[in-house]
Amino acid sequence: DEDRKQRLVDFVAWVGKHIEGDEKGEAQVFLDRLFRAFGHSDAKSAGAVFEKRIKRGDGRGVGFADCVWEDVALIEMKKRGADLSRHVQQLTDYWIHLAPGRPAYSILCNFDELWIYDFNSDMLSPVEKIRVEELPERYGALAFLFPTREEPVFGDDHEAVTREAADYLAAAFNSIVDRGMDRALAQRFTLQMLVCLFAEDIDLLDRYFVTRLLEECDSPERAYDLLGGLFDAMNQEGGVTGGRYKGVRYFNGGLFAESAAIELTAEEVGLLVEAAHKDWSRVRPEIFGTIFEHSMDSEERHAFGAHFTSQLDILKIVKPTIVDPWEEWIERTAKGAKPVERLNQLHMRLQNYRVLDPACGSGNFLYLAYRELKRVEAKLIDAIQDASADKTKMFGRVTTRQFFGIDINPFAVELAKVTLMLARKLAMDELHLDEAALPLDNLDANFITGDALITETDDGYERTVWPEADVIIGNPPFLGASRLKPERGDKYADAVRELHPGIPGSADYCVFWIRRSHDHLPECTADDPVAGRAGLVGTQNIRNNKSREGGLDHVVESGVVVEAVDNQAWSGEANVHVSIANWVKTGEGKVKENALLIPKMKKVWHRVEAKRTAKKKRGKRGQRKDKTYELAYREGDRISAALSDQTDVTRAIELQCNVEPPRVFRGFEPGNMGFLVDQTTAARIRKDSDSAEYIHPFLMGSELVTGDGTPDRWVIDFERVDQLTARKATAAFGQVEQSVLPAMQRIEEARSNDTHVDDELGKRIKKRNLRSRLDRWWLLRRSPGASREMLRQTTRVIVCPRVTKRPTFEFISTEIRPGDKLVVFAFEDDYSFGILQSECHWRWFGAKCGKQLERWIYGPETVFDTYPWPQGATRGQVLAVAEAGREVRRVREKHLGKGGLRALYRTLELPGKNPLEDAHAALDAAVMDAYGFDAEQDLLAQILELNMTVAAREDKGERVQGPGVPGCIADAAAAGLITDDCIRAG
Repeated sequence: DEDRKQRLVDFVAWVGKHIEGDEKGEAQVFLDRLFRAFGHSDAKSAGAVFEKRIKRGDGRGVGFADCVWEDVALIEMKKRGADLSRHVQQLTDYWIHLAPGRPAYSILCNFDELWIYDFNSDMLSPVEKIRVEELPERYGALAFLFPTREEPVFGDDHEAVTREAADYLAAAFNSIVDRGMDRALAQRFTLQMLVCLFAEDIDLLDRYFVTRLLEECDSPERAYDLLGGLFDAMNQEGGVTGGRYKGVRYFNGGLFAESAAIELTAEEVGLLVEAAHKDWSRVRPEIFGTIFEHSMDSEERHAFGAHFTSQLDILKIVKPTIVDPWEEWIERTAKGAKPVERLNQLHMRLQNYRVLDPACGSGNFLYLAYRELKRVEAKLIDAIQDASADKTKMFGRVTTRQFFGIDINPFAVELAKVTLMLARKLAMDELHLDEAALPLDNLDANFITGDALITETDDGYERTVWPEADVIIGNPPFLGASRLKPERGDKYADAVRELHPGIPGSADYCVFWIRRSHDHLPECTADDPVAGRAGLVGTQNIRNNKSREGGLDHVVESGVVVEAVDNQAWSGEANVHVSIANWVKTGEGKVKENALLIPKMKKVWHRVEAKRTAKKKRGKRGQRKDKTYELAYREGDRISAALSDQTDVTRAIELQCNVEPPRVFRGFEPGNMGFLVDQTTAARIRKDSDSAEYIHPFLMGSELVTGDGTPDRWVIDFERVDQLTARKATAAFGQVEQSVLPAMQRIEEARSNDTHVDDELGKRIKKRNLRSRLDRWWLLRRSPGASREMLRQTTRVIVCPRVTKRPTFEFISTEIRPGDKLVVFAFEDDYSFGILQSECHWRWFGAKCGKQLERWIYGPETVFDTYPWPQGATRGQVLAVAEAGREVRRVREKHLGKGGLRALYRTLELPGKNPLEDAHAALDAAVMDAYGFDAEQDLLAQILELNMTVAAREDKGERVQGPGVPGCIADAAAAGLITDDCIRAG
């Protein structure tokens, strides 16, 4: 420690003697000396790179970061005396575009101060500010710069302070409600108290004014009088000129229009005193609402299990939708003719700019949008003053009254108002703005409490009227189509769908917000290029199937998606993976992208593996490791409705030759594990001759790709016979009567009586909304006749897991019942296997499949029914594909070991020669030859073109080649295309 301190003492002395503070001339030498002071021989040997080129992907070319130490630190230098708060956006921008391998920490430095940021947790405020001369005593905050890359120690853990403050305030609220006080009054009191606690720590009230007042509340009556008096004083126009509350200014904001005075118990006063002792200037308003609501509503009455939406995730919407267009407009205008006049016009436009969040919750999106718009305004004012000879100080015009919200939760709406009320003073402090902090903006007219989609009236339902807006942002509810009626009721679901006829019934709930937002926006124009924009979070389904058709397909008909996230884990409360779409409403005419400030290259953020193991995040609930992947962007000319910059396969057409006759089937779904038995029980049942026809080997997707793929369970399937017929199979019927019927009866009882069941079955009933099948309890939930008939007609079929990242196809004997987690293909020939197992089919699957969380789902309607088969394959090409497919299976069988196919295919991720990789390469080459595709060209584009060609020929009544062995081979068996290798029952 002494050696460390001495090196830093020497560094401080060297800076004082040699550094003048010139950004261009001294930044590198300063940083090199800093690395030496932290124990490195020099910056370069540590792995740091000076003037790191960063492709920003926003139409502004390449940026140059002063210093990047990959995975560890990003450092941006500014001249001595520079206001570092004005450069946070540049630092943020560099950091965002450094994926994969984003540095854990980012630093702004002006030779005198170092502002340290942890953008993974807080993108607004530094976690620590250190003056250079303090380094010998406070180096712990920069411990990550040591060669040992130690865990830093920060003094400003804003999240922890926020959680603690929220818990104390919520505990007081809960106590008030628990003793019978009106909940609405308790909520209003709590919100007024919340503003007071903030106010004394951000200089809106005298320091310790509220704390001292609380300490005087030695009886319920005194608490009523003293706090009620403060609330009244904060509503007195002109401020209080005398007495106990002298000097209290006029707050109002609508919140204090009616004092919420309450008699408090000693315990409640004590909780508020504890809350007041927290430093509320370090509380983060944008997460306070979420944490506070958890503290109020959680059975445990604390917030440490709560997840809030991270600033980084919110900025994935706010930046491309609001910040980027404004900054580019300002930059263009400053370089054009009459810059002062036109920049002033922009400032006038800025103060009339309206932002709407139609699912606002407690206001975290709106809060961040306001803060970012104030940053934009500060840049605009700087540009005006740089271009003008008149250096008269300018004042900001952006207010919180330009922000609007809708939410169904009344208390969340009130929290949102308070969050925005406080935002102005916090932005002023951060950006050193000279504005009036009081009175607070009255936002009662800016927010609507109610359902954002429909409003119930005496005559039924009508669409909810939204406030006018230039841009729409937000995070609509994550709710699948199948959950809408169970969650909201049949009447509501029917009304929503009736009032939004363009959205398919199987579309996810959030799709209604996407379509409504697009229809509600004005068109973006060259005269007003910052309007007509939206950014929304949605389920992954928004880019697939009916959800895409109802939402993003509609968007791209008269709009352009400019930036998107195809798939990421969401930081908010819902444990889901999401997609994000940011778009511009352009109208249906030809888009003049340059005039509309639409970037030439569009960005799709996608998951990439991080190069480092993410740091542990510690809290009172223990330790958690963040996932070791990040989002990095790709650029393309356009982004499709599938939120991809690749070929837009959403335009693919269903091919009749693929649909008729049907060749793809879903497996058998028991619906109750009691239908499944082990080998010993199956052997006993099969001894009963009447039962033998109803019991079959059973294979699930997980069993196919682990172990040797051999089924180790059997399923009792009575197909569609009635109960009396099934009862004749004594052994089989007796088994299901014992193992299935009691569970079915319990489900019926729990549902019909609406009883609470504490055991695992009861929890499953409640969680999954299980429906009773008591009227057909002896039958599988799903035993499709078409699948059974297909299995009777051949000796083997092809299957692959329905949920998979890379489809692995295999032949199984038709004596096996494939489970519902398998997709079944009615082909027995090796050529069809080769086509399905090829890169061509895999790439089409990846582009067309449905996606939930991290799972890719093989949907026959979207994948197989649109996938064109080779149209002119010769006999030799067919035989070559078949032989290559057989070789893939031979290599698999030879090398299959513990862990099965899944483990075997993971070896493809390792470097070095691999026989399986060689076999697949040969198969892919044979299939490409059969198609006549060019390996140098876009494969998806070639498949899509073939899809459209086949569809056009079908429309003309021409003969096309459908799935299966082509007509150039009259007898598949005679040609050697039907072999007998397949998975069989053990």
